[in-house]
Amino acid sequence: MARTLAYIHERRIIVADIASRNFLLDADLSIKFCDFTEYTELPLDTCMETADYGGYSVQTDIGQLGAVMYEVVVGEKCNFDIFKDVPLELSRGVWPRREDLPSTKGVWLGSIIEKCWTEGAFHNAHDLWKELESVRVENEPVEVLWSPKKLLSRINQFTARYRWSSSLRSTTTLMVMFSAIAVYAWIRRHK
Repeated sequence: MARTLAYIHERRIIVADIASRNFLLDADLSIKFCDFTEYTELPLDTCMETADYGGYSVQTDIGQLGAVMYEVVVGEKCNFDIFKDVPLELSRGVWPRREDLPSTKGVWLGSIIEKCWTEGAFHNAHDLWKELESVRVENEPVEVLWSPKKLLSRINQFTARYRWSSSLRSTTTLMVMFSAIAVYAWIRRHK
């Protein structure tokens, strides 16, 4: 997802609406972005690291992607809303206050998610992608390494607590994909 976001930003586009409901899986189980209705296309000579369109920027896209990662890993909704505390008469969003976002303590990828929510911690989506690529599964909480049976049990417990909305189906699917990738990586490293 971060690699795709880096590619989108290279094309001088700010997505502005990155949420779990805007990701799909294709037949090969590759994750795809969808719903670019809120996007902003900037001139080709724009410096994306400093570009800002009504409060939306490369940084807010990264912050929103951090919220999607949080939803996938934890299984709970997370809002990274730049208009939460902004009066209606203002049309410019502001970076969310940290206390308005959930804790990442003890969460798999928590330090990376926290950096996504810290304005400027990642210079761009490419830096986020590189940091995600460097994650070592053996340094993560034991919950990440659950057996497939325990993982399915956990997913069933999670889905039983909530009604199945399209957003929840997307989040659950992404959660399963992240978990499967983590288990696969762990198995490959321990052969």
